[in-house]
Amino acid sequence: MIIMPRYSDIISRCVKNVHKSNTRSLSFASVKELFSPLSLKQKSTAKKLPYDYICRVGDPVLRQKTTPIDLRTVEEQSFQQTLEHLRDIMRKYGTVGLSAPQIGLPWQLFAIEITEKSLKEFHSYYRNHNIETCPLTYFINPKLKVTNPEKIVFYEMCGSIPNYCAEVPRVKEIEIEAYNRFGEPFRWNAKDWLARIAQHEFDHLQGTLFIDIMVPRTFKFLNWESV
Repeated sequence: MIIMPRYSDIISRCVKNVHKSNTRSLSFASVKELFSPLSLKQKSTAKKLPYDYICRVGDPVLRQKTTPIDLRTVEEQSFQQTLEHLRDIMRKYGTVGLSAPQIGLPWQLFAIEITEKSLKEFHSYYRNHNIETCPLTYFINPKLKVTNPEKIVFYEMCGSIPNYCAEVPRVKEIEIEAYNRFGEPFRWNAKDWLARIAQHEFDHLQGTLFIDIMVPRTFKFLNWESV
């Protein structure tokens, strides 16, 4: 099988060049400009960004440290469409959180959403451990601070590692400072499962997956009867 060049590989080189030139952020426009000529030449072989699916472990974008988003691009229609695309993929796959790297973009961005409807559909394992609803919230260039270092261990899953789970230790309470979809700064506090979800997504921005910090020997094929 012939393997064609992937956009994720090109983004990787782009980010490396950004770091080499000491540029602190990678704008949406610069990525779009980079890919425009390539999309014309490789329509039949290259994967379009952002992905219309959640990429899986093995895709190099999941192991990159992400780049801050240039806040000057937040109001652009193309960027707002990317936020909506992230939301749509999150809802399509039924996840409660999703990071930009999981749709092929090495940016400091993730979203969380837990509705009343989805809460009712959760397995009792989650509903019995203080999981709450959360309106759709975008976190742009987030900074995470631990406010309660007590560690709690629960099983976690990830859309990028489907059908498997493992016990993962997480701190109980956190605070995040970030920018919303309009580029406005906000502060967000969470505990228990919401804090866990946010830590999981924040880890994606560092190129970290739950399998890197899981409790050894707890990694297993998903079987709710054993959880």
